[in-house]
Amino acid sequence: MKKLLFGLILLTGIGLSADEYKKHQKLCVGGDPKACNTLGSMYDSGYDFNQAKIYYKKACDGGNANGCANLGKRYEPEAGTQKQYAPSIKLYVKACDAGSAIGCAYLGNMYELANGLKKDYPKAIELYEKSCNAGSAIGCAYLGNMYEHGKALKADRLKAEEFYTKSCYGGSGLGCYNLGAMYYEAQHKDSDHSVVKSLFREACGLGEILGCKNYRLLSKE
Repeated sequence: MKKLLFGLILLTGIGLSADEYKKHQKLCVGGDPKACNTLGSMYDSGYDFNQAKIYYKKACDGGNANGCANLGKRYEPEAGTQKQYAPSIKLYVKACDAGSAIGCAYLGNMYELANGLKKDYPKAIELYEKSCNAGSAIGCAYLGNMYEHGKALKADRLKAEEFYTKSCYGGSGLGCYNLGAMYYEAQHKDSDHSVVKSLFREACGLGEILGCKNYRLLSKE
């Protein structure tokens, strides 16, 4: 059996028709920060990160908390010094304090991974719970990961499954992928992988690259 590519990679985006794009652009120019955030997400999904940052900044400056969270994610280095995470952390704090569920999730991730902050699993869990309870699918995925791997709490695969499922139904490719990966690891090599494949396919459709890669690997089998 081919080895699957497990890991945590998140790509999120949003698609707009030409008419919707023009509508949101007009609204953004007119001072609607939510529309600016939507445009930023659209450019994000198209890998035009410079344009995404421009619109996220407009959204954040206009008072859109999710725009601040998304801008922080764009500033976040793939691998940097502790000081390089400071701009992102500042934006995550601002976003979370302003009621952005995704901002709380991203801030919690900084505590979990010790990126720019001292590692603090209990604080990460607190923020993930706040995020998930407020409706953030990625916050639920992060929380499920804490339960699956027993980070600062008793490992509980049923709890992990619960939060991954909630995340997946909420539209997070990471949640779908992690749920599929957890199911796969619990199966025998000769098991029917149809459910796992469905979850990987769903993750792929939601922009999770590892979902796409592992769906193809299972399909070849």
